[in-house]
Amino acid sequence: MRNAFRPANLWWLVLMLAAPATAQNGFVSAPAPAVTGPAYNLSLGYTNVMMSIPGAKSVNMNGIDGSASISLRPRWDLIVESSYARTQNVLGTQHLGYISNNQTGAVFYPWEHRNTRMLVRGLAGGALIDGAVPDGTTRFFHGWSLRPSYTAGAGVEQALSNQFLVRFNGDYLRTSFYDGAGVEQGQNNIRLTVSLVFHLRQSSHRSRQVR
Repeated sequence: MRNAFRPANLWWLVLMLAAPATAQNGFVSAPAPAVTGPAYNLSLGYTNVMMSIPGAKSVNMNGIDGSASISLRPRWDLIVESSYARTQNVLGTQHLGYISNNQTGAVFYPWEHRNTRMLVRGLAGGALIDGAVPDGTTRFFHGWSLRPSYTAGAGVEQALSNQFLVRFNGDYLRTSFYDGAGVEQGQNNIRLTVSLVFHLRQSSHRSRQVR
């Protein structure tokens, strides 16, 4: 005798097929939320300083530059920067010279297109300078100075990936040192820097794809 197909059997079949699908959906994780909060960046690079000596010519110095920054707004960063540049011979005096500069300030990004951003910045802090100045004869004045320093500059950032970018900065650096008579004078210096920047964390407004 044949078994008659009953409506109850259909309901059992539907439940058996739906159970695995329901169990599978329960294990699907929800998409990860976008990263929020401030972005932290570290940079390290090469710097060149054309340091003016009061009453004499400029001195070309080479060294390193490092910084740490935090982004609290889409177009604003707070930055702490330290640089050290030196030369083996200051204006033919056979004396070593260096400038160690430590500053903090703000960075503003007025323009951005795809993976390129332009920046302007202003910083303040202190500079330790060791150098020598010819006194107009066969002698020279040697000394060191620790005085306030100020920076105003602009630059460009080019993203290499979601975590790395290259930054180019050109700055006007205001410091102080002595002239040949031992009188402290202001210095108008030019500093050029190229750095590799690493994003420790990216906020939602700073995350972007490299194209």
